[in-house]
Amino acid sequence: MSTAKIQDYQEILRVAQLYVDGCAKGDGAMMQPAFHESATINGAPIQTLFDGATQAGATDSHAQVDILDVVNDVAVIRITLENYFGADYVDFHALKKGPDGWKIMAKVFTEA
Repeated sequence: MSTAKIQDYQEILRVAQLYVDGCAKGDGAMMQPAFHESATINGAPIQTLFDGATQAGATDSHAQVDILDVVNDVAVIRITLENYFGADYVDFHALKKGPDGWKIMAKVFTEA
């Protein structure tokens, strides 16, 4: 098993921040570069996330990003999102490192 480099952790956090910022600003286009083109959200096409965030607009949410594990070219992160339009959520994102860097392949979430 390979160990991750500090640069991998930094890049994963950068990708997560694109998502977090897009949520807070209500900007689906802002978060889109964080996701692989075939990514899913709870099994649905990821475009539903981009459209929903843009339609919802800006919110006063706060997030905590935790990197749970990184092995070779895969990673899992947890994002705790508080006060997203008055609700709290916990997301788990599976990431894969490819030629274009780290991308979120799948997002699953639940209300906390």
